[in-house]
Amino acid sequence: MGMYKAMLPRKSRVIIKNDWSKIQQNMGVLMKMDIIFNSKTNTSFMLINAMGKKIAVETNDTTKKMDPSVFTLTKKEDIKIIAGYKCKKNILTDTANNSYTLWITDKIPSYKNQNLPDIDLGGFPMEYNIENNGMSVRMTASKVTEKEISDQEFSIPADYEKKTAEEMGELMKGMKF
Repeated sequence: MGMYKAMLPRKSRVIIKNDWSKIQQNMGVLMKMDIIFNSKTNTSFMLINAMGKKIAVETNDTTKKMDPSVFTLTKKEDIKIIAGYKCKKNILTDTANNSYTLWITDKIPSYKNQNLPDIDLGGFPMEYNIENNGMSVRMTASKVTEKEISDQEFSIPADYEKKTAEEMGELMKGMKF
């Protein structure tokens, strides 16, 4: 478990433009991973840069989307300032009684994210806490920068080798942790 914990990112960078989002993460000293998602086409790909190998894994998400009807969003009165933005506490609960604490600002538009149900959050989640199966994850925005973003930011660089999800699965079988 300790080795897996060491691979978890301490910081992530999120880049958003229209229907596109990109999450950049350093997974320890040996691996960098970017996850790029298009909410309109529901496609995503991972860019993995590990131990000198650069691999792009593209997927057309054929999995069932999170059913928004199994979630309840409860707005609370608590207020917290995160990265200079006034945020209100929200609790997102599903029918399995899992709950997620979200701190939402209405000053930044919401965006569709493959990790959240397709419901109106009323703004952008500046912080969220998830506890599931004994693991706790907290993501908090530390800075927001508005700037022009090139469409190239959401494409596969030429020096990455393209693999299918199945090919990547076979490659991972040979790795020892």
